[in-house]
Amino acid sequence: MEEERNTEEIDLMELFRMLLSRWYVVAISLLAVLALTAAYAYGIRDDVYTSEASVLVAVDTGAGEHIDFQLSQRMVDTYTEVAESRRVTRLIREELDLTYSDKFIRDMIDVRRGRGDSIVIKFGVESQDPAEAALMANAIVGIMEDLSDEMESLYPVEILDTAEISVLPSGPNRPLFMAVGFVLGGMVGVLVVFGIEFFDRSVKSTKDLETKLNLRVLGTIPEYAMDKEVEE
Repeated sequence: MEEERNTEEIDLMELFRMLLSRWYVVAISLLAVLALTAAYAYGIRDDVYTSEASVLVAVDTGAGEHIDFQLSQRMVDTYTEVAESRRVTRLIREELDLTYSDKFIRDMIDVRRGRGDSIVIKFGVESQDPAEAALMANAIVGIMEDLSDEMESLYPVEILDTAEISVLPSGPNRPLFMAVGFVLGGMVGVLVVFGIEFFDRSVKSTKDLETKLNLRVLGTIPEYAMDKEVEE
């Protein structure tokens, strides 16, 4: 056990020395990946803005508050499915005169329930144009209110909050991009060092000599700093 532990410690020290001897490779890889990440996050990716509106699913059947509240909770999932349907995306495109496809509009919209067992449905819209995001969010809640009145199988919903134009961008998360780039750059640098060492066939130590020649080294001649000969 002690011999195995010593071997592991020696191997870890060799790996550390190997990385330390080629620290510049890791540094170059790290800086290169960080530069690419910064160019992507700050140069290619545009700012996006999110606006949010919400509706309240308040069912009133006259059967009692507790029963109506439970029914409202169950209806939230139904209204979520309706909001993600092609009918709603087409109504949004027609109302706002958009040229986006149904899938593109659906990807812009984030439909979710409020906290816990809430009977509130929130509609978030993400767009590079803050005004467009607010218009789409308000169009959704208006369309959901109209459909709930028109369709007999649905109960009416009430608009709780309307969307406002966002001043500050909601994304992208550029610090997160840079953090991922830092980790990825370090990993790439380490892998490059390992690759260089793997293909390097030169002899650097007695262990390399024993491994390549399958022979034991009986002794080594140490290096000494020889003084210059004094002129006679």
